Amino acid sequence: MFCPECSFEYLNNITICTDCGVSLIDIQPKSELLSNMDWITIANFTGAVFAEMAVEILKKNHIPCYTKGDFFSSAFSIKALSLSGGSVKLYIPSSFQTQAEGLLENIISENG
Repeated sequence: MFCPECSFEYLNNITICTDCGVSLIDIQPKSELLSNMDWITIANFTGAVFAEMAVEILKKNHIPCYTKGDFFSSAFSIKALSLSGGSVKLYIPSSFQTQAEGLLENIISENG
């Protein structure tokens, strides 16, 4: 069973999406391939903690996302939190920008 709004998959005995409150359907809704989406930077965090919090919120709300650290953290597998001045960028598909900004408003302003 799938939600026609958020495309989340549920067990067969569940009939209503707990997030969207709509009836589930038997066929998975078509979604755009992640590789075809226009990815944008929604935030640039000065440490990994806020970035990880933001990712958890977005994933809970079914928004595709990924993070990428600065050159040193990426090249040497070092978390940005352990480097002075290290940064982590958070990317999302542009079609989710308004929704993501609303969800992350407090985290982005705290990190700002």
